[in-house]
Amino acid sequence: MPTLATRTFGTLLHEARGLLNDLVPISGSPRFTDDDLLEIVNEALLQTRSKRPDAWLTYGLRKSLPVATASSVLPIEDQFYSALLFYTVGRAELIEDTFADNGRAITLMGKFNTLLLKNNG
Repeated sequence: MPTLATRTFGTLLHEARGLLNDLVPISGSPRFTDDDLLEIVNEALLQTRSKRPDAWLTYGLRKSLPVATASSVLPIEDQFYSALLFYTVGRAELIEDTFADNGRAITLMGKFNTLLLKNNG
């Protein structure tokens, strides 16, 4: 039987910040707050739930999403971690660059959908 992810929201945020080149700069404040990125991760989880309800069988289909903190364990199997990461980075880039229609942001959002379908079955 599959088990829940062993990675935390904080791990996902740190990796996303690395891909966004948003690790804490000399100025002391990153472009995206943890709350902003956690909101995006929650959107990704909701998208995953709507596109792949079977991914939530271990956690529970009818349970609401847990309150996301940096130390909270992700409520989904590890196989979906990369998809969540791509969604988070792509969505953050769309927020930052409204002209990213044909760039990396759209590619990463498409990769999210591809990975969800690839992991199906």
